Amino acid sequence: MFSTIYFAAASALSFDDTPTDVASKLLNGQFFEAARSAAHHADTDAVQVQPSYAQLQIYGDLELLLGRQEEAEEIYRRAQKTIRQQRDGMRIASCRNTGWQAFFRNQFSVALSCFKRVGEEKAATPRQRLDSLVGATLVSFHLGLIQAACHRLGELAALAATHSDRRWTYLVEALRRDLFAQHELHCSERLADHIYWRSVIAEFAPDQAPMRNCAPDGTVLPLLADRLEHLRHLVALARGDAAASEGLKEHVSASRKAGLTDYHRSLCLEITLAAIAGHATALAETMLDTSGAANAQGSQHARWYLDYLYCRAKIMQQQLRTQEFAQFYGRYALASIQHVRADSMSMPAVASEHVQSTRTVQRSDDVSARLPAKYRRAYRYLMDNLDQKDLSVREVASHVGVTERAMQAAFKNHLGLSPSELIRRQRMERIRGDLLDDGAPVTRLLDVANKWGVRHRSTLINGYRRVFQEAPSETMGR
Repeated sequence: MFSTIYFAAASALSFDDTPTDVASKLLNGQFFEAARSAAHHADTDAVQVQPSYAQLQIYGDLELLLGRQEEAEEIYRRAQKTIRQQRDGMRIASCRNTGWQAFFRNQFSVALSCFKRVGEEKAATPRQRLDSLVGATLVSFHLGLIQAACHRLGELAALAATHSDRRWTYLVEALRRDLFAQHELHCSERLADHIYWRSVIAEFAPDQAPMRNCAPDGTVLPLLADRLEHLRHLVALARGDAAASEGLKEHVSASRKAGLTDYHRSLCLEITLAAIAGHATALAETMLDTSGAANAQGSQHARWYLDYLYCRAKIMQQQLRTQEFAQFYGRYALASIQHVRADSMSMPAVASEHVQSTRTVQRSDDVSARLPAKYRRAYRYLMDNLDQKDLSVREVASHVGVTERAMQAAFKNHLGLSPSELIRRQRMERIRGDLLDDGAPVTRLLDVANKWGVRHRSTLINGYRRVFQEAPSETMGR
């Protein structure tokens, strides 16, 4: 997906003490070289010192970028062990890493929950908040929710403007231009029957996220500059300029050499859509074949596969192969409906974020995803019994057949929270959800607290303020 490039740029800017050689190669689009350098920094035998958190994090990100998800997960675990004693840092790192892993698996609701949690953490640094906002913006856009994406982009721009590293501002402007180019492409007249895109797209005015004419001095990132040049050619092709294809092919070739399999496929599908919009049928067919999408095994449920089916159908339509067009378009239409239904569980929460940013939604999946499989049952049992006043760590551990000590260690290592702390936090989130629920008027505050196993007013007020930085009465007063 095109988002790969923005993840790479955000990663290079997000960590303190990132090795200069790794960041430089990454921002220049030299991904294999950056990965080799990062591996060297993380190799204790080679450097004879323990690698730092930043060195391991950037290494994990590069592995994820190159499609090596299992290797990335293992390296993230190593990185998190280096900050095990920093409870807040451990929790934020765990959530951030799980968010990006979920994003690259197209698990957008989990990814969004993780990015939101990072943004809500008091201890999160400005860089961590910027990174999470990049992720949240991309999730919203991939779900077709343009207004939510623009809102997140606005938050991102405001925070980037206050940061000392002005390269964040360039990243924001590049992302802004990309989203608008993508929107223009998908709204082309010849793509009006793209069911999936049109079914989820929200109306918006271009001035919701105005673009600047140039980047701040000294902030240009070669990786993103190449992407912006590609977008210029892409839009020109969609408007009927066939000469733009040469510049597009160069970028595709560079992506293949860089080893970015997902990004290469995304580029080919983008160009295919633009060629269909510009009625360059021969180019569209060539780029669709180059994408390798037809031969991708086990990918029929991925969102990008919808674009493949749609493009194949539209090419046949332009070639007047009516029967084959009907066959492929029928497959595309059915798959689109299935994806729209699947998205419906995520989209209400995303769409309403910029209207009710304080509204709490059920977000269990992102926490569960951060735990090893063995302890996910413990987490589910904990969540199902939050209303039990006498719920204890011993009870949860006994239910899943592990020792209290093992459960304590697993939760601290992977969530940055002990089981008891997680119980208290989740209860406060449930209470907040009830207080914000217009459909369930609150009579007495303590009644709501008792419903979720909190017996004492002092426990409620102190615990609630610790999590949300306000008193329950302030929430009720909204």
